[in-house]
Amino acid sequence: MKDATVGEMVFIPTSKFKDISDQPSSFVCRSIRAHQGRKVLVDSSGNNEEWIATSMCHRNIGVLLLTIGDFDTERHLLNPLSKSMLHYLRLLLPDEFVKHFHLRTTEELKFIWEREHAVISHIVLVGHGSEAALKFGVGGWKAVEEFFGVFQEGDTTPKNFISLCCETGFKSFAGVASSYNVCERMIAPFHSVHGAIASQFAQSFLNLHMIEGQTANTAFGNARRRTTGGASFRLWRNGELVAGPR
Repeated sequence: MKDATVGEMVFIPTSKFKDISDQPSSFVCRSIRAHQGRKVLVDSSGNNEEWIATSMCHRNIGVLLLTIGDFDTERHLLNPLSKSMLHYLRLLLPDEFVKHFHLRTTEELKFIWEREHAVISHIVLVGHGSEAALKFGVGGWKAVEEFFGVFQEGDTTPKNFISLCCETGFKSFAGVASSYNVCERMIAPFHSVHGAIASQFAQSFLNLHMIEGQTANTAFGNARRRTTGGASFRLWRNGELVAGPR
């Protein structure tokens, strides 16, 4: 998190506190008491205070899970994959921090985004992809420019995107997507990816990033190493490949 200010409310991984272990959520919300360099001072428990790295602080925590249906593979692939992610997210975060929508058109996406964008920090995409597009059940393949044009609408802060759609890790998709102001970073598979591997990778990444409090780059690298077949995932930022196979 950049430009932290005294008095601001932030979300911090519970694991970053030495004396907090009985919280039901992986995050606690705290007010910043002081700011020095790359650390902020916040309340811990009782009358204690603790210095926390600003990289561990989040202004907003909310995950939007989008299942982009195609009619043909929903029952045996897309729905099981999205359900596995949804159940995990509900274990990871309180229900009010998790949103899931099943859609088949870009018009539905526009409606959802207009309503939900302000409370979202991470977006997980489940569907079918190619090197430069995503497949919608109604309207067919939509180029990355048309798809991300929806997310550009409105005054939104940068979000973290995790695509579980095959081949969306190419520069023609992920590189372009990560160049949009609304995209803080894009994580996506470079090749075709099995649904079970995609689910395991995404859960590993979110576990390391949110529960362990690792930075996104560190969590990405560790998730790749821990997931069978996870090496095909790439991380893009500002149009440039940051990590993953070249």
